[in-house]
Amino acid sequence: MSLPNRLTMLRIVLAAAVFAALMADEPAWHAGALILFIAAIITDWLDGWLARRMKAVSPFGKVADPIADKILVLGTLIALIRTKELAIPLWAVFLIVMRELIIGGVRVIAGAQGKVLAADRWGKIKTVIQLIAIMLMVGVVVLRDLGRAEAWMIQMVYPLTVLCAVLALSSLWSYLRQYRAMLEKSWG
Repeated sequence: MSLPNRLTMLRIVLAAAVFAALMADEPAWHAGALILFIAAIITDWLDGWLARRMKAVSPFGKVADPIADKILVLGTLIALIRTKELAIPLWAVFLIVMRELIIGGVRVIAGAQGKVLAADRWGKIKTVIQLIAIMLMVGVVVLRDLGRAEAWMIQMVYPLTVLCAVLALSSLWSYLRQYRAMLEKSWG
């Protein structure tokens, strides 16, 4: 297994660790979750950069990389819902989950037609903005634990979650338009 693919697999492990740390009641674990989340973001950038530089782009990486991103984003959002004072809108998280399931279905259809669909540019932009927004949300939890979170910081979590949902739906629309012919072919 290539180094970029190993980093992708590491990101999945880090995503699970972030989830577990955020679910813990101990504030020190929340700070650890923030550090692990940042490490996961770094592996996301690094695996792509190395894959291109080493000419090690693989079908596995094209599929596993976006899956690792989804696990990190969805797992962290789900764990953050536990913190009631953040008032994370469940409908927004639902829309993000819905987008990911639909895109996963499109990838399965593509696979049935012998194609591997890598993340498109808009999907990558969406992921970067989502990761930054979610990192800020985890940072708010850490600041809250330290008694240093201002009211405006806690209130910004709601619009950040809505931003993540809007980006998810925009990306979904772009993806469905891009692969419309392939989808229509699968319907017949």
